[in-house]
Amino acid sequence: MVTRTVILTNNSQTTFSVNELCPTLTIDLAALSHNYKALLKKSGVAKLATVVKADAYGLGIDNIVPVLEAAGCECFFVATGSEANALRQITVDNDIYIMNGLTCDGEELADKKLAPCLASAEEVSKWIMLCEERNSNLPAAIHIDTGFNRLGICPDDWPEIANQIKASLFTPQLIMSHLACSETKEHPKNRSQLEKFEAARLLFPDVTASLANSGGIFLGNDFHFDLIRAGIGLYGSVEFNTGDAQLQNVLSLHVPILQIRNVKKGETVGYGCDFIAHRDSQVAVIGIGYADGIFRHLGDLEDKPASANVALEGQILPLIGRISMDLTTIDVTDFEGTLEKGKKVELIGDNIKLADVAQRANSISYEILTRLGTRFKRYYKQSDKP
Repeated sequence: MVTRTVILTNNSQTTFSVNELCPTLTIDLAALSHNYKALLKKSGVAKLATVVKADAYGLGIDNIVPVLEAAGCECFFVATGSEANALRQITVDNDIYIMNGLTCDGEELADKKLAPCLASAEEVSKWIMLCEERNSNLPAAIHIDTGFNRLGICPDDWPEIANQIKASLFTPQLIMSHLACSETKEHPKNRSQLEKFEAARLLFPDVTASLANSGGIFLGNDFHFDLIRAGIGLYGSVEFNTGDAQLQNVLSLHVPILQIRNVKKGETVGYGCDFIAHRDSQVAVIGIGYADGIFRHLGDLEDKPASANVALEGQILPLIGRISMDLTTIDVTDFEGTLEKGKKVELIGDNIKLADVAQRANSISYEILTRLGTRFKRYYKQSDKP
């Protein structure tokens, strides 16, 4: 008996020892570079950093970060210390900020020039002590809360912390806060947070300031300050108006047909018999399911018709029946073309936008990206040019 091994790598890529029919996730690196430069242009005089937490939103830091560096990015944000450590193996000299704060040994962070975003009086005190012990100003940011009520230093503590810092060896590299409603341009919370951030900034003069995320880029120049942190906007699929930024789609997901079935009128398809054919139909079974990050509730559940569509050679076709762990079914009765095993169906791409999939799933693009599974063949597209 021959044993075949599937190796799962840290950035969720899969090495296949057989030429298996499986989903293909294509990441267009040229489009990623274009989007960075487009967002940089919209950022005015502010510098543009990038957020590459969660393995670059599930797309793989090993391939994403070098492209962003080549496009001009010199500053990166991640969530955890382990993510920062992995990123430091890729980018040796650029700034790396840890947004979850001081969650690990500060000694190791200091050794590798990894900068925590200090989010409490306790974290600031620990970092000041470390600076004193090493007789050095170690890189870190001050993360203040301007009304998000997630991480961040509370307004009552701002003056005391500012005084502690002035009396120490520690000078922050950055003061930052995070917008709660940047995707909704007219939300009053945006202006409220801006005013609080401006007040906090007065306590930390001459320190680089950062408030805007991807959505904040499009709120106006007064939100830009010195540094902008772009995340989801890099991938060109957002749930907010990007105006004339001309962002390009970076991600596409295509799934092969495994079988084509003839289903008679009155027969059912899938678990629970939720889908009943109202006509003689052709049904294509494709090799993807909720184990691959496809939301189960996009299928037929509790007398609710499936809400997702797919594309086959540019033709929009409906998903039918329940999404199972490894398989999904689509109605191809009205498809005008040749149907055969192995033909690729588009779940995300030029015809089926990531933001539309997220909306149908009652979710957001961030969640769709970070749920994508490990059973895909990944193709990093360099350029349309030969």
